[in-house]
Amino acid sequence: MVPRVEAGMAQRRVRLVLAMGGLRLRTIRGRGPLMKTHTEETMHTKASKQGLWVLAAVAMALALLVNCGSSDEDPTPVPDAGQTDSGTNPMPDSGTEPEPDAGTEPEPDAGTEPEPDAGTEPLCQSDVPCREQSIDRLNLLTTPSTTAMYEEEAPAGEFRSYIDARAGGLTVNQSYTYARFTPEGLARVNIDDQTSLGDHGWDIAFRRYYIRLNGGTSGPSCIGVARLPTGTRFETVTSVPADLTFQSDAWYTDTCEFIPDNSGLAGPTMALSSFWSYQGCVKMSGDVFIIRLADGRHVKFEVTSYYELAVQEHCNATNELPSGTPSGSGQLRVKWAFLP
Repeated sequence: MVPRVEAGMAQRRVRLVLAMGGLRLRTIRGRGPLMKTHTEETMHTKASKQGLWVLAAVAMALALLVNCGSSDEDPTPVPDAGQTDSGTNPMPDSGTEPEPDAGTEPEPDAGTEPEPDAGTEPLCQSDVPCREQSIDRLNLLTTPSTTAMYEEEAPAGEFRSYIDARAGGLTVNQSYTYARFTPEGLARVNIDDQTSLGDHGWDIAFRRYYIRLNGGTSGPSCIGVARLPTGTRFETVTSVPADLTFQSDAWYTDTCEFIPDNSGLAGPTMALSSFWSYQGCVKMSGDVFIIRLADGRHVKFEVTSYYELAVQEHCNATNELPSGTPSGSGQLRVKWAFLP
């Protein structure tokens, strides 16, 4: 059907072209040759002149006919919503927008957000007595400590912690240095003295030769300490003795009367104060303590120096400081370890 339609269209195009050229064909039925009148001669002459134009028009028409019949495709195709070239305009591929992969958004890893340290939670509560008196008597400040604290080399399972407890010098102008016992070592707690009286997040605090524990008088927690018998060596303590009595700092009576320590310097009575004695210098006693934390864990603890190491050794041996040598006082070193 398509070739016939196209042939008919081509014939109509030829007739149209011939009509446009002004040529009209006539035939006379008869035996003899076609007789021409004068008028026909004139028309023949005109037609001859127009012949070249007609032939050109016919050639163009034939060319159009050939071009129209040589291809079934329209050189300018109408967009077909039902046909799409997958190479030039691909339909959306479900693979180009993959479904969410459960692996790209992993479930929270319990290891990336560790459980809260039990030492920072208010597992117990003590009302700090004589708060205002403590602020005045202990010179509790509102400027946090900025001094250094870090771990030094130690045997496996033990810690050797350095604490710069100078607090600005002999005339202190900074708070105690506050810390917690953690499996990685002593961790600084950035608070000031007066905040510490209501804060459960710290275990121990250092300033010069004073060491406070967060239990009762010093803070709202319930950390206690027990001193082991004189002569006990740190290395020999592998468990918590069953007969210990734990105490906390207590430098005020129930009526807020001050209780001095026995150093002769009129300092407050602190549960760890026996780590040193004074006969001309701050000498280490070698006392070993068991500290019971608020969450029930236990730490064995010993203060090993208050001065630079060489100066401390001289003080321990002679009860005096070496002449002409800076002492580096207030730089504490402690060794400690968790007990099972």
